[in-house]
Amino acid sequence: MRGGAVRGAAVAGAIFMATVATANAGPGDAGARDDYFERLATAVRTGLEDAVVARAPKLVPPVPIRVAWKATRVGSLDLGAPLVAMTAADLDHDGKGELYAVTSREVIAYAVEARKVSVLARVAFSGAPAVPAPRDVVGTAVVEGTELVAGVSAWATELRVSWQGKALVAQAGSPGFLVCANERALLVPGRNHFGDALAPLHGVRCRNDLVDAEGHPLRVRAALTGTKIEIAIERCTAAGTCEPARKHEYKDYGVAFALADIDRNGTLEVIVSGAGAPGDPDAVKVIAIGGDDKKGLFRYRFNGGVAGIAVIDSDGDGAMEVIAAVRLVGATRVDLWRFN
Repeated sequence: MRGGAVRGAAVAGAIFMATVATANAGPGDAGARDDYFERLATAVRTGLEDAVVARAPKLVPPVPIRVAWKATRVGSLDLGAPLVAMTAADLDHDGKGELYAVTSREVIAYAVEARKVSVLARVAFSGAPAVPAPRDVVGTAVVEGTELVAGVSAWATELRVSWQGKALVAQAGSPGFLVCANERALLVPGRNHFGDALAPLHGVRCRNDLVDAEGHPLRVRAALTGTKIEIAIERCTAAGTCEPARKHEYKDYGVAFALADIDRNGTLEVIVSGAGAPGDPDAVKVIAIGGDDKKGLFRYRFNGGVAGIAVIDSDGDGAMEVIAAVRLVGATRVDLWRFN
């Protein structure tokens, strides 16, 4: 703090002296004043950049862990309404992640154990229904700070869900859909997608809490347009400046997908579902981003459709697990599967 205070005092002193010099200078000194201010601006900018670099946190590379991919059924849930979105987060700050299922009627929080899933709480949507009514009910679930922001096409406004002590509470939010932090979208009226008919946007996933193999923070955005997932990765410095690093495209995948680094080796994974029609057999595939997407790291097939995929630390050990919700077309009951 002392170095910053000294630098701040020096800058303030320079500005004061420059102001005095400007006030005392005559008309013929305009060139000298301009040159002085240019040098002052350069000195201030350089000093601030040096201060940011000096105070930047050290990069911490991830520590890889061994992942044994296998499919385990952990429970069956009757949601009472169709599942439209699913995500996970530790919003109650107990050290263990909760699974959040968004249906056309409500948001339900679950605790996930090895072979047991139990309801923690539930809150219902309320307010005005959406007009016009959607052709198919779709939804989003995005964690923003300490809140889960859930949007469903059957309702005019989103629902912002949080914990107050041991109670799950909700309040109406804004119209439209939060698809990523600071990114909102509107459905095409009466349809089940954002964007337009030529390039229908079905979903977006963003992560800003992952790092590469060297510990550089990453900003990742994956967007599903039609059946193509486009992934853009920005690599950031310890000082917080980010630049585009690479882009990847994967074709013929479905609306349930997620981003993660399950084995913590700095190479991210995208976990995807198939692009078949509702009612067709489906699959979950784990793909190392930038690797062989045809083969993938893991694949497991189902007779039903994959309605949601989430990444959760259900037991608080720091290792993330992939959870998928599988259902038959039109059913309100889903089976939950864990894959690692």
